Amino acid sequence: MNRIIVILLLTFGSVFGQENKSDFEIGGNLKVLFGKELLTPSSATIELLPNHSIEIVDSSGNFNFTHLKSGLYELRVLDYNFEPELFHIDITDKSIKDYDLIVDAKCEIDKEVAESDIKNGQPKLILIGGIAPVIRFDDSKFADKYGVLYYDYGCTPPPMECVYQYNQVIFQYLDKKFDKKWREEVREDVIGLK
Repeated sequence: MNRIIVILLLTFGSVFGQENKSDFEIGGNLKVLFGKELLTPSSATIELLPNHSIEIVDSSGNFNFTHLKSGLYELRVLDYNFEPELFHIDITDKSIKDYDLIVDAKCEIDKEVAESDIKNGQPKLILIGGIAPVIRFDDSKFADKYGVLYYDYGCTPPPMECVYQYNQVIFQYLDKKFDKKWREEVREDVIGLK
């Protein structure tokens, strides 16, 4: 009887005393290249494959996936590109807690594009509407008076930070050229004005 108890104790002791090899983590920090600026995004969604787990980064860009087994994983940031880049990670015997992700938002509009548009006499103020753009009666009056058109991306806009960068340059241009008077006549749905 004592032998059976000793054998059971040794068996359970060795089983429960071993390190759990299926409780790893992948964590780190996300930075996004908006135009030529590397920034911490205000929000972003990261997907872990093949699990299809989702994490929302915190205000510092940090993320953490827990309770993982050893194996191959892929991370992708879902918010900035229609075809997100995959980042490959292999967990063998320890967690990875300092994985830095850098993603290029591939801005089609940004500060440099705004400066070029001003130089070429084609500045725009960017709007993000719904499925159908909303055109208002006063839009053409504003365009004629200030030389700036409204451009509505509809429901498929570029990343918001790219839009902010573009519009901020146009705001500065209008302030310099027309003082603050234009702000009383501009559409309230222009991105980044308030």
